[in-house]
Amino acid sequence: MGASLVLALRFALAAVFLVSGWEKAVNPSENFLYVLQAYDVLPDALARLAAVVFPWIELGLGVSLALGLWLKAGLAGAVGVSGSLMMIVAQAIIRHLPIDDCGCFGNLVHLPLRGVIFLDAALLAGALRCLGSLSAVRRFSVDRFFDPRV
Repeated sequence: MGASLVLALRFALAAVFLVSGWEKAVNPSENFLYVLQAYDVLPDALARLAAVVFPWIELGLGVSLALGLWLKAGLAGAVGVSGSLMMIVAQAIIRHLPIDDCGCFGNLVHLPLRGVIFLDAALLAGALRCLGSLSAVRRFSVDRFFDPRV
């Protein structure tokens, strides 16, 4: 994959995390809490905390990837989040939980769970690919201003 395509992949990952995080952050946390409770993987207190904090984690990852600020950490975070979400969705499918919409993008986009597995897998693969091509991905990054060796 060429340097320009890997760079475009970084910006695509950033867009997904920015849109997903923004849509959850600007709406009441109870909306996302309802989604989290449907997956039945967290105790109620932790689900309440996640409903407030997780959108900001997604936004932070999106900003990191878009600006190229702490890029390696942002990509590692994207790998962790995408992999975790893929497992959460997979367990919901395996358990036949009655979830019609993943809740990934709040009220903006509605995706069935089986489609989300592919989205999460693509995000995971994309973040891993970017990590494997850090020199190409770091073009147009803020990191270059702080460390000229980057």
